[in-house]
Amino acid sequence: MSDENKEYDGIRYRAEKSSPLVFRILYFGLWAWGIIFMAYYLFSGWSSYGEFDQIKKAKEARLAVQQEKGAAGQAVPTSKEIKSTDLAEAGKKEFAARCASCHGADGKGGIGPDLTAKKYKYGRTAPEVTASISDGRPGGMPGFKNELSGDKIQGLVQYVLSL
Repeated sequence: MSDENKEYDGIRYRAEKSSPLVFRILYFGLWAWGIIFMAYYLFSGWSSYGEFDQIKKAKEARLAVQQEKGAAGQAVPTSKEIKSTDLAEAGKKEFAARCASCHGADGKGGIGPDLTAKKYKYGRTAPEVTASISDGRPGGMPGFKNELSGDKIQGLVQYVLSL
């Protein structure tokens, strides 16, 4: 008993001898893509370890460039005092913006110590004040070496020492 030319619930059965052309194209295209994909990864020398090493080298190179830029921007000469009125003026503005909230607008203290005193707890020479500003001190003084350039820090040092 054949089902050809039968109708079920209004749908007429039509026997096809072959699948539609679009399905055959998709089927063989998928096979071709799969073979090319596997051949590429098997014979091209690609490996996840190689890809990881490549990404790692790129990241290391990027970090080296960032460190060079950061080191150039943070180069703070600690052994000599820079005598420049421009730096002192810039330091005065930076002091008003960053330091006055703790040390007071005139530097006579507040939350932070009095900067007009003759002696500082960690020293009152330019290298010692530079180290205090750059690296911070325990008990509340934050370090600013990541936020300020070397010139700005030197300006702050000059201004603080002039108080």
